[in-house]
Amino acid sequence: MRFEKYPSVSLHNVAEMVPAEWTADGDRLCRVPATVGTGLNVDARERVRHPTGSEIRFVPDRPNATIEITLSAADRTRVRPFWGPFQPWKPVEIGPRPETLTFTVPDRIGALDTGEETGRFDPRVCRIVFERAPAVALHDVSGDCRPPTSDELPARRYLAYGTSITEGAAASAPHLNYVARVARELGYDALNFGCSGSAFCDPAMADYIAGRDDWDVATLALSVNMANRGFTLTQFRNRARRFVETIANSHPRKPILCVTLFPYFADAGSGDDFERAADFRATLRSIVTDSRRSNLFLAEGAELMNISGLTADILHPGDAGMDAIGDGVASRLRRVTE
Repeated sequence: MRFEKYPSVSLHNVAEMVPAEWTADGDRLCRVPATVGTGLNVDARERVRHPTGSEIRFVPDRPNATIEITLSAADRTRVRPFWGPFQPWKPVEIGPRPETLTFTVPDRIGALDTGEETGRFDPRVCRIVFERAPAVALHDVSGDCRPPTSDELPARRYLAYGTSITEGAAASAPHLNYVARVARELGYDALNFGCSGSAFCDPAMADYIAGRDDWDVATLALSVNMANRGFTLTQFRNRARRFVETIANSHPRKPILCVTLFPYFADAGSGDDFERAADFRATLRSIVTDSRRSNLFLAEGAELMNISGLTADILHPGDAGMDAIGDGVASRLRRVTE
């Protein structure tokens, strides 16, 4: 998306900017407009004001152009300036005090033959990639640059909704979460609407996703947050059905893959937690089956990874788990889109 205040860059997976609370003159990057956020549960309302999957993108006008981007964050964090698909040697740290980062096209990037196979992004597109937390603000952009054109970016977009797992909470870096992996494998751009601890299938989020026309395929991972936060099975069924049907009805030709609960600690034993996890999976399964919509598909989260791919909390996938989920989801999406 482009904003009038910063015409020389595009802000990917950013729907709105609001004044930053921790610094003067900073514009906080938000994934969802405040008008939508007011309809979400309190925790989700805050999560969508964090830059999961958000990027600042630009292309220098000249090979030797110097671009300066001034950023701040609510707390110390790291940003990763990719050049197209090429990962930075190391991340850059920013914090509450505004810091100006300087960018020029690396010599070897500039020397690449434009006919080389360099993946889904043109290598001269600088992509400043943010962590899922804390909040980040943009203060200023200077230098000779422009937003990337459509032919310098992936032609298709993949939208993902889910929990902290979708946000990539335990991945070592943002480009290693399963959403980023799926997008990279399939050659898509990614729109990440994960809501850590708060993916409650809020109607306002369903309406927002349904109202967007800038994605081609979606995954809805529903939802270990609801299983662990006291929702009854009936509440989950009603909320999940409305969520899925609202999006599917608005985009009847776009493939939507619903993903049941990934393996987690409830699967490691027996009793109420084990049965509850099984019931939640069966409920989402029946929602997809009963809908009879040709654009709705199901992936069994428990089949996408082994429990050994989790971190020590036996809930969040680590890098190995993210890799397995990414491969599995990409494989299933490939089958329903080809």
